[in-house]
Amino acid sequence: MEFKNPVPKEILECISPRIRQSLENLQNTEVFEIRLRTKSPVVIVTQQGSAFITKNGRLTQILSDQCLISAEYEITDTLNKCCGYSLHSYTKEFMNGFVTLPCGARVGVCGTAVYENESLKSVKDISCLNIRIPRIVKGSSDSLIKSSFLGEINNLMIIGPPSSGKTTIIKDLAYQISDGRLGKYYKVCVIDERFEISGDASALGPNTDIIKGFPKAKAISMAIRTMSPDVIICDEVALDGETKEIIYGVNCGVKFIITAHANEDDFYRRADLINLCKKGRFTKIAFLMGANSPGKIKKVVDLDELTENGRDTFNDSISNFGEYKLYKAN
Repeated sequence: MEFKNPVPKEILECISPRIRQSLENLQNTEVFEIRLRTKSPVVIVTQQGSAFITKNGRLTQILSDQCLISAEYEITDTLNKCCGYSLHSYTKEFMNGFVTLPCGARVGVCGTAVYENESLKSVKDISCLNIRIPRIVKGSSDSLIKSSFLGEINNLMIIGPPSSGKTTIIKDLAYQISDGRLGKYYKVCVIDERFEISGDASALGPNTDIIKGFPKAKAISMAIRTMSPDVIICDEVALDGETKEIIYGVNCGVKFIITAHANEDDFYRRADLINLCKKGRFTKIAFLMGANSPGKIKKVVDLDELTENGRDTFNDSISNFGEYKLYKAN
């Protein structure tokens, strides 16, 4: 497949002109990230890894004086454009480390923390921007649909390291589940805390509701109480409050599809995730290949099989943490 326009127009319009011009010359390259660092080469991340971009828009693995260097004013200009020239309106987002564009692209922000009375108040001296390119890949969840949802919706946890395609897959899952691909039009609710899932709401299916900007725990509670969803989908579950609301929702009869950051080996050491699997009755766990093959499924594991096989790391990760002893496999 050719990618003649690798960077969406909505993102190009937010980038300082000189850098944008080089990016507009890129062809036949699938871009995952654009990394801008003050007085440093512009880095383009593709499936093959990191590369530099030359002034005429070509990618190279060789660092030379032909590589495009980000000036300090270009970092500031790009950030201003990303924030609609209203930086003060995004103070909270800066403190969380990112800004989200209307198209769903997340812009990671690195700078210096400013504290007042031991509380983080703002971020200054922005030195690095990481623009992640969102994408919709129709059919990317086909293998999960076949392996996990034959005849019914199961609680599914998708595990992968950063940039492994978790968000891309749950977008397609939302579409397929709400679009009648499983024999009926399930009511889906997508929790989009960081505005990065629903850049194109129509791509999430005709029977999908979206709750944006609320903390995930609050949004899950709202969805359960007001939207009567069949399925709730949310990205990057990590906090204790989020897991409690998920468990509550499962006990109310709602199915959940969630993602979490981890490699497969790390997952078996994560008592928090395994406890959620057990309490939340997650019957399927999908492991992704990783950043080199984004959106590709490594394997799907049945939680009951793990319990029956008595995998040592699975049992140990539970038994080593107080309350999780209740859930140790027999």
